[in-house]
Amino acid sequence: MRAVPLDPWLRHLRQHLPLARTGQDPEGVHQVRVAGRRLRVWLRLAGMRTLDDDLAWLVRAAGEVRDLKVLLQMELPRAFREWAQARLEAARERLLPVLDSRRLESLLLALSLLPPLDAAAAEPQLERFLAQVERRAALWTQEDSFDALHALRRGLRRLRYALEWLGRESRAIRSLQESFGRVGDLHFTLAYLQRFAEEGGRLPSGYLQEREAELAKALQKARSTWREHAGGLRS
Repeated sequence: MRAVPLDPWLRHLRQHLPLARTGQDPEGVHQVRVAGRRLRVWLRLAGMRTLDDDLAWLVRAAGEVRDLKVLLQMELPRAFREWAQARLEAARERLLPVLDSRRLESLLLALSLLPPLDAAAAEPQLERFLAQVERRAALWTQEDSFDALHALRRGLRRLRYALEWLGRESRAIRSLQESFGRVGDLHFTLAYLQRFAEEGGRLPSGYLQEREAELAKALQKARSTWREHAGGLRS
């Protein structure tokens, strides 16, 4: 039996929680979310759902902070940047009680007590991850909506993490994730821009339209990348 312990990513999570608290390292919150998502996939491979809701809670709680940090790394109009910075500070205030909570402390303890995963027993679970990706890809093809694309992106991420937990190749998925990630970043950027405008913020003339054109181009690239790499998911 080849054992696959969750220890490496549990340590990763523990190491980055202090960085997420201080906010000094922009990777802190991001790596907390990455670790949380990878650990959720480990649980699914092991056939365990007991702690999944708690990990989902942690990942979700860090979401707005991560999105705003990504947004603020871009070149932005000054007024919009100041608005986004204020939202980031408010989001960080909401995140801190989560990071200091008894619920998180209990989650870390419970994860540390789980036995290693049996890799051979988990292999059949890969088919479920693949089938989910294929269903979501079919829905995206039919609807061509951002929600369908985002669901496919999440499915691809889970499939990649499952493959990597079991020591399998995931190169084709990485190319797809990069392309789909660009769409996701532009989509949430537009959402924040629209919220800023709804609250009375003023943007330079044509700025919103330029971002919409970038999103359209990124969507076209995502479709092309999918056609190029989708066949490699089962190879």
